[in-house]
Amino acid sequence: MIKIEYNLTSYPEIIRYFAKCLHQKVIDNTIHFTPDKGNGTIRLISLMNGLQVLVHDYTIFHDLLYHRKKSDKEFFILRLDEATGVDGVTQSSVFFSKTSQEWFYMASANNQLKLLNIIISKEWLDAYFESEDAGPVLTNHITLKSPLVVYEVMDPEHKRLMGELMYTGYDKSFEHIIIQNRVMLILERFFTKLFKRIENENSGVKISTWELHAVKNVEQELLKDFSEPPPSITQLSRIAAMSPSKMKILFKDVFGIPVNQYYQKHRMNKAKAMLLSKKYSVRETAHALNFSSVSNFNKAFSKAFEQWPADIAITEIK
Repeated sequence: MIKIEYNLTSYPEIIRYFAKCLHQKVIDNTIHFTPDKGNGTIRLISLMNGLQVLVHDYTIFHDLLYHRKKSDKEFFILRLDEATGVDGVTQSSVFFSKTSQEWFYMASANNQLKLLNIIISKEWLDAYFESEDAGPVLTNHITLKSPLVVYEVMDPEHKRLMGELMYTGYDKSFEHIIIQNRVMLILERFFTKLFKRIENENSGVKISTWELHAVKNVEQELLKDFSEPPPSITQLSRIAAMSPSKMKILFKDVFGIPVNQYYQKHRMNKAKAMLLSKKYSVRETAHALNFSSVSNFNKAFSKAFEQWPADIAITEIK
């Protein structure tokens, strides 16, 4: 297995680092895989409007684990991915997150991968939303939601736009215009769908801006440290400066599930990320996340993901 760990937020730096890890060369902002590694390319596209795009279109002959570590620089990543296995089955998804969050992606050997990564600075996003009526709602959601993760199955329109962007047969005289157009359509579709989802989720929620910020503060405190027992409802209600009953009601209104379920959901997502990193054993993960025993951790993991931790905690990589 090849592991690529990074916390860079500049795609020109990232593509050079990827090439170094893969023992490949970068020519004209493109990695061309040599026959001993695989076939296909990883290509950097810097657009005229300031966005950077990294396009992966390759089959690699080794398992490849991408691990993006947390970065202090505030950027956002919109990723469209499509993986076709050796059995011919294709899975595709759309993923959006902050660079301040850890991220893992496993590219299995001999799978055909098409990944489209768009990196967006906060300043660019603020300017993009500035003249839009939906801008304040999206900005508040993206800024306040922690952890920010949007994960969904790719719809046909996103697939079409992604295919058009990755197509290399169009007139080279207009290549950057065509690519920039498709990228902006992809962003438009993603943020339009996200806005509608936020509206639907909050359609029955009547909450003031102050209360929303208070509940967000509760969320941040709740998820701050999984190595210790979670704060009690009483402690969280003090942070929110409201009664425990009101805090619980507002929390469920905003996040859709009760406080304890929300904590456990993100605790288990952290557990899966730790195991996928191949740095922690099942026992180490259980201990790091404050489980009383490995047995209890196994049961909780199986309930959350319908698989045992040992299924993904393979032998440590040498």
